[in-house]
Amino acid sequence: MDIVFMILVGFPALSIIIGVAGYFLFQTLMVSPVIVFISTLVATFTIFNDTFLIWVFVYTFLAFLSGFVFKKIIEKKGALDS
Repeated sequence: MDIVFMILVGFPALSIIIGVAGYFLFQTLMVSPVIVFISTLVATFTIFNDTFLIWVFVYTFLAFLSGFVFKKIIEKKGALDS
């Protein structure tokens, strides 16, 4: 698989999925971004080079944002049900 495709499509999609699943499982916003941050930081220095470091912050933000949006959807759905 092409590395550019992984960086631009695969890893962001995985970060979004982890963000939603992390909020769904742990009911907190901070667990999944921390997991994404640590795993991509380790990957930066073991698999990729130092230029991948900017993507670490992008993927962490995506994980947080997806968890936050999922939380707001769940809250809105709960408010509509009652």
